[in-house]
Amino acid sequence: MGLLKKIIGSIIDINSIKGRIGEMKVDNALNPIFFDKTEHRQINNLLIIDNGGNSHQIDHIEIRSNGIFCIETKNYSGLIFGSANQDKWTQCLWKGKKNYFYNPIKQNKSHIFHLKNILENKYNINSLIVFTQNNADKININNVINLCDLKNYLNNFNDGSNYTEDDMNYIYEKLISNNKHISNSEHIKNIDNTKQKIKNNICPRCSGKLILRKGKYREFYGCSNYPNCKFTIKK
Repeated sequence: MGLLKKIIGSIIDINSIKGRIGEMKVDNALNPIFFDKTEHRQINNLLIIDNGGNSHQIDHIEIRSNGIFCIETKNYSGLIFGSANQDKWTQCLWKGKKNYFYNPIKQNKSHIFHLKNILENKYNINSLIVFTQNNADKININNVINLCDLKNYLNNFNDGSNYTEDDMNYIYEKLISNNKHISNSEHIKNIDNTKQKIKNNICPRCSGKLILRKGKYREFYGCSNYPNCKFTIKK
């Protein structure tokens, strides 16, 4: 049993290191030097605790005059396949090996839900998924991009926002003041608690009840607090 724990621990450490490397790549790409000294505010690795005591780790928040971006970084190799509504995306490696991971668009929706709560729902926050190994070409979704496209995406983005320096400073200070410091083991425990909530038909975002609903193509569980909370999961 002790050996198994060590093996699992090693796998978690390797995945954590890969994730950190990916985050560092995006961090470097967001450096103002490469954006011709674009005025911005950047927060890396923000960890917030919601009202239910659950922790949420957010890779990057980019605050610019033309928008606020919640950036989820993925440092996966191989070919990546997925659609906006799928619960799981697929990583295809050589010799036909496949791995599956939680849809990062849905993952980022939860992050944005809690960030908006901190900002009292005064600002629009844009979701952005960045694959640092530039292998997202098979995914035809506007806000899922390769790292090599990050600069152009941010520079050309237009949702009508035009934030002043005072706006950017306020948003930055409001978010950074909610940054918490907990151990990695505590964060993993919180993730496990979130999974248990879903098993018990409790919404992990707002603690509402998950109710079975009928969609156009399939049944799914949706939060009883809809439309204020739009969390859904497949049956």
